Amino acid sequence: MSDKAAKPTGKLAGVTSFGIDDDADYIAPPAREVRDQAKADAAALGFVSDKSAAAPSPAPTARKRTRQPSRYPDHYNLRLRDGDRERFDDYAYRHRLPKGEVFRIMLDLLEADEQPGAGKPPVA
Repeated sequence: MSDKAAKPTGKLAGVTSFGIDDDADYIAPPAREVRDQAKADAAALGFVSDKSAAAPSPAPTARKRTRQPSRYPDHYNLRLRDGDRERFDDYAYRHRLPKGEVFRIMLDLLEADEQPGAGKPPVA
């Protein structure tokens, strides 16, 4: 028989062994009363735990951002052929105009062309 006390069953997780004898390195956690007294003493000194066991705080509500007014309130989608899209982009780039301005110019020209007496004979 051995004079050594019985070893704990299995290696303790998180406990580092620095000596030859595993039993000498094991430090038992303090009793519940000792831990509660230490927490009370720390709270009296002003050290309060961030983890409150009493009641979990409610989840913070996300603040909604105020919606900014749209710079361009209307959106319009057009289906263009490949060549037409390239022509439109090239025109806007050549004249250094925003695409919205080019679109407005096109509409103005189309409306002027529709006016009677625009200089073109009616299409038969």
